[in-house]
Amino acid sequence: MSENILVLGSTGATGLEFLRETLPLSDGPRLTLLVRSRSKLPQDLISQSASKVRIVEGGLSDEAKLDEAMEGVTTVISFLGAYPAFSYLVTRAKPTPIANSFPLIKRVMKKHGVKRLLALSTPSHSIPGEKYNFAQWFTTQIFPPYLMPQGDAEMKAIAEHSADDDFDYTIFRVPHLTNGPADLKVYAGFYGPDFKGSQSLSRASLARWAYQEVVNKQWIRQQPALGNY
Repeated sequence: MSENILVLGSTGATGLEFLRETLPLSDGPRLTLLVRSRSKLPQDLISQSASKVRIVEGGLSDEAKLDEAMEGVTTVISFLGAYPAFSYLVTRAKPTPIANSFPLIKRVMKKHGVKRLLALSTPSHSIPGEKYNFAQWFTTQIFPPYLMPQGDAEMKAIAEHSADDDFDYTIFRVPHLTNGPADLKVYAGFYGPDFKGSQSLSRASLARWAYQEVVNKQWIRQQPALGNY
């Protein structure tokens, strides 16, 4: 069966890199894009790949639009992420509106028999048994919750909702994202003495890695941390 991937967060910086990576592929997947406004999509790329793209305009809390978008889908991939806000730094409030949509997303997935779910999260969402050197500990466990309390809580909650054994999930925990090239090598694994990844990752190389994970299914029901190396 050819892949039909429902992309959540396709108008964000990483989601757009995923479109640029997959749509030009001659043997690439079909994409379904759930967006609030199609005007935020790269119109030239979309028009060149019109036969491989289906666009559904709607929000994450709109069950009817999710149901429409999920039709014929084989895999759901989320590049959804929180946007930093100074007000949350001051108030320390931690609402998680994006993560709160995941129970509905999973319910619609089950209705359509979709098992495969990939979701972006944060390395501050640690996995039992991981061990950190000082730099890793500071940049993953101290810096994010202190300076971005709401964003950190949002991304952790996405991981917690996605790590559901009713699904073939892969949660990819990403460090600081950059605008580097797609051909940078990506290390995937768990923090410890053998972890080779840096604390930065280009969005383009992440997009390439994510599509290869859709194809190869190497990290099913696992939550690797990623980094360029």
